[in-house]
Amino acid sequence: MMTSPNPVLVWPNNGSLYRIDDEEGIFPLPKTAIENTITADGVGSRMVITVNGLFPGPSIVAFEGQDMIIHVRNLMHTESTSIHWHGIKQTNSVDSDGVAFITQCPILPGQTFTYNFKADPKGIHFYRAQIGNQQSMGLYGALIINPRERILPILHEGFTVLLQDWNHYDDPDTSYLRMLDGVYDLNTRKKINTPQSVDGTNFTDYQFHSGLINGMGRFYETASISNGAPLQVFEVEESKTYLFRVINVGTVYPFRVYVEGHQTLTIESSDGYEIINNVGTAGKKFVVESFIINPGERFDFTVQANQEPGTYLLVAESLEALNSSIDEYHVAEAILHYAGTPVIKSPPKATPNICTPSKPCNTFNCPFRYYPLGTNRYCWTFDTDSYSTESNYKDINTVSKTLYYNFGVLGDFIKKNSSVNGHQFLFPAEPILYRFDQMHARCENANCGENNICQCTYYEKLEMNKSYQLVLSNIGDGKGLSHPIHLHGYHFYIVKMGFGSYDSTSAEFLQETNDIRCLGESTPNMCNSEIWKRNAWVTNPNSIPVIKLSHPPIKDTIIVPSGGYVVIRFKANNPCPWFFHSQVNFHTTNGMGMVLFVGDNSGYSKSTNPLT
Repeated sequence: MMTSPNPVLVWPNNGSLYRIDDEEGIFPLPKTAIENTITADGVGSRMVITVNGLFPGPSIVAFEGQDMIIHVRNLMHTESTSIHWHGIKQTNSVDSDGVAFITQCPILPGQTFTYNFKADPKGIHFYRAQIGNQQSMGLYGALIINPRERILPILHEGFTVLLQDWNHYDDPDTSYLRMLDGVYDLNTRKKINTPQSVDGTNFTDYQFHSGLINGMGRFYETASISNGAPLQVFEVEESKTYLFRVINVGTVYPFRVYVEGHQTLTIESSDGYEIINNVGTAGKKFVVESFIINPGERFDFTVQANQEPGTYLLVAESLEALNSSIDEYHVAEAILHYAGTPVIKSPPKATPNICTPSKPCNTFNCPFRYYPLGTNRYCWTFDTDSYSTESNYKDINTVSKTLYYNFGVLGDFIKKNSSVNGHQFLFPAEPILYRFDQMHARCENANCGENNICQCTYYEKLEMNKSYQLVLSNIGDGKGLSHPIHLHGYHFYIVKMGFGSYDSTSAEFLQETNDIRCLGESTPNMCNSEIWKRNAWVTNPNSIPVIKLSHPPIKDTIIVPSGGYVVIRFKANNPCPWFFHSQVNFHTTNGMGMVLFVGDNSGYSKSTNPLT
């Protein structure tokens, strides 16, 4: 539907749009007539949330260190909201972090809230709704912080790619209930099977219908036939090199990103920080055929337009292992068009890049160990020879304390509970930043234990200027899909990733890691309390094998593999409460989150407290 000035219904075909009364598709609408059109995947109608009339919202571009003053007015009639600036450190501006009931009151209908913060750090970030599942309805946009000094060589035009999984249900509440209770086939009256990842682990009951790039995509009615909805077009010139900035703003699904016909992509950075495969003179960029990007992650890559000029597809395929009997194709697509050649508005589905035993394809950032043997595809996990020359790693050479957090979802057909260490997070009635002492649903007052699920406002106090090691796990009877975990207010160092065991032929997950011991003897065991199995790792964290203490890579969002763990370190030098949660929106809504409270909030006096 066109959004303004005179809305009309349109329908898609062969990459063009037609008025709903042009039933034969004779008069395609010109580009000037559809500038304000929101098509998504071209199927039916669904409520979306726009920012300044745009879906996705407009990109915000600034230079590192600039003062950002952004006024957000809530024009929704019945929904409150707040906006999180994903990736921004918010040093001395915690009240602009944008988490309702943690750092601010929600923005009520008709109200305006002003966010004021420094553009730091450089890199590709994004803004998004932090209440409920409004992000899945389109309340998001790119936030690009350019460095003061050029780091990458001069490149030709860059492109921003906002990836989103798209679902045809008309509101986030319905989708959330379907995630909790499952989706049922009205003909068979049976629950539709939960989709599985490449390694055989379950995703969620949130159905993937289509993928969008910058708010555009097409719906595949079968594995080979689409509805011909328009796609985003990126125009390139032959022999030139281009920077693509990819952001997964999706609700649930990770994507494997590749460019049809272009076998080599160069990974430049992730979450705003450079990554290379070594340091010093031996350091080189990661050159891969594809990479995996999880919700909340950002990757910059470069590609040279060095193929026969024509029309190709930039493809982001979901990590679902679709059974050959299922006639579906789950991708997000955009057109890569070489200037000077005719553009094919609705190209056929992409031809996969060729991977052979002699020339296998490398995929970076896998949340599992293997792809099936016959695919001739190798997995590189994020910690595989991954370094950053931007690391101030001496801050974390020694740690004051190791903390363990297990992210799990335990449930059946009746009820699902998402939690951290068995604590299903309850948001307080008033912002913790200002009313911590008056918080009522404290976990010390709840019925929590080694094998219980309790509902409370889960938090951990951290001392200022101490260095911490966090072991983030996804084990026990609540393990499930690999969880993308995001920490507000910080970037952290990835010093180790641990995986379970897999079948090297089928790539199927077999057994969780043997490095961690779950405390408690109950069955099922949620692993709400855990510790390293090897006592030497407990007493001397630096003795952990293959731990990376020199130039470790830096992230703010990391995937915790199913049946495995990630070890991160950071110096707690940014005070106040910071939300720490799953980036899968439905899991966060269902309680998979907590607060890391660094220092105290004495800096926020009554003069800065809006509640007084």
